[in-house]
Amino acid sequence: SNGCETDTRASPSHCGMCGNACMVSGGNATCRAGACVVASCDTDGVSLAYTNTYDATLGRYQATTVTVSGIAAACASKALALTLKDSAGAVLGTGSVASISGTSAAVAIAAPGANANAVTGAAVVISG
Repeated sequence: SNGCETDTRASPSHCGMCGNACMVSGGNATCRAGACVVASCDTDGVSLAYTNTYDATLGRYQATTVTVSGIAAACASKALALTLKDSAGAVLGTGSVASISGTSAAVAIAAPGANANAVTGAAVVISG
């Protein structure tokens, strides 16, 4: 006996190995197939629409606002954080909304925005 006589594939206190507890701030975590999984308020994904503004100083278009739509009603009043990335995964710009109201949110990207031509990916995190 090693003190960890439990199924490490399903135990939130011993997920994947003994003593590896699934913990998350402000949410519920479970253990599935030995990996910690966080419950989501939006299970079918969201859509993004970009507002680009020409920046004469930089000589290019910058993504200045991203509208996140298709947000599930269960996510209402939670916080949303958005990160725009390039093809190498480097962060180009970020923005956030303190409290989602409705099923969409307009997220302002911190000045001067993100190079619109370089944006190839985005990460949306809803928490709270």
